[in-house]
Amino acid sequence: MNTRRFDLVRDLLDHAIVDSSGLPCGMVDDVELDCEPGRPLRVVALLVGPGAWERRLPRWSAFLARKIFGATTVKVPWSRVAKIAEKIELDATAPELGLGAMDRHFAKWIARLPSS
Repeated sequence: MNTRRFDLVRDLLDHAIVDSSGLPCGMVDDVELDCEPGRPLRVVALLVGPGAWERRLPRWSAFLARKIFGATTVKVPWSRVAKIAEKIELDATAPELGLGAMDRHFAKWIARLPSS
């Protein structure tokens, strides 16, 4: 990953993430930062999943979201980010990083629904 400057909100938050094989595997819901005194601020990980985005919701809806979607948060190490563009590209597959489990679960559940 290069060290070019970027805007955390404009270039990362709410951007789609794709794994090394181009598979969509979520959105950047939050960012973990290292902010030690006397050192430059740096990104440590991308946070993905309902546990990360529920903090951005009003308390009553966060409670409801937690009951429906759970509170899982996956930390994607910053070192796994290959490219920051329209989509955030990773250098590993979704399963290797623990991403997309909820999507795969819902896809299996939807596949079992009777078709009309």
